[in-house]
Amino acid sequence: MKKVSTYLPSLILSVILVFLLIISSAILLVDINISASKLKNLAARNDLESKIYTDLNKYYNDKYNTTGIPADVYMNSISNSYLKSVEEAYIDSAFDALNGDGKFNVNVPSNKKLNESIDQFFNDFADENNYEKDDNFGLKLRNTKEGAYNTIGSYCDVYKFSAMSNHGVLSKLAKLYSNRLLATAAALGATVFIILLLMLINHKKKITTLYWCGISAIISGILGGAPSIYLLAVKYFDSFSIKQAPVFTAFTSAMYKYTEAFMAVQMAFIVIGISLVVIYGVTHEKKKYPDTKPTDIN
Repeated sequence: MKKVSTYLPSLILSVILVFLLIISSAILLVDINISASKLKNLAARNDLESKIYTDLNKYYNDKYNTTGIPADVYMNSISNSYLKSVEEAYIDSAFDALNGDGKFNVNVPSNKKLNESIDQFFNDFADENNYEKDDNFGLKLRNTKEGAYNTIGSYCDVYKFSAMSNHGVLSKLAKLYSNRLLATAAALGATVFIILLLMLINHKKKITTLYWCGISAIISGILGGAPSIYLLAVKYFDSFSIKQAPVFTAFTSAMYKYTEAFMAVQMAFIVIGISLVVIYGVTHEKKKYPDTKPTDIN
């Protein structure tokens, strides 16, 4: 292993392998963990619908002095199951955009009870105050319904896909996300290729490949695992600036989940790396000091 003709190329390739292992694991985790179903399950696990309902109720109570419409007109017609359907509509639309051209279009599910509740309030108000149900009345009614759906959608968009779309982030992410399978294959292929090169360079002593791969796995595990452990230990994501309960919970739980998954992979790399180095060491020692049979004495 100490020969320059094999040692130096092996060292260079092992350094490249370190970064390829980190990149490959990160891309693979994105491919496995970031999907519409995963985000829906994460939202359900954190009971985001209840938090959204609480925030919406507070919003409409605060708006009563401005609009004159009691919060019950809205809230008595909104259930957690309805909020969940709106939340999932935003997630599905976002992943349609990510898998397509990046254009985000969402249709908030209609709520018959909500429509009827707003209709009844406006009609009762008009009847009690002798307000003419003219075009202006119809316009205010339509605007109130539209505003209600926009508000509900805004609160249910816990991952803020609309904001990402408005700032052009979603369209940029779509270019990466739609090519994630190709990126995963390329990263894994490059990793395998480097390992094969190590085997080729050390063909006279193939067992040495275990050493280089083991060292690379250990170093990549340390480089990738240390920051992850730090982020989890100091609860870094708790400093997330948006304190709206559903949004805060959605983002922090997602970031902690993915950080924990990445850390687990890096810890596995360290264990695998140590195992490879130990196997190399044991095998190398046996070849260096082969068992000898005692010479017969006549």
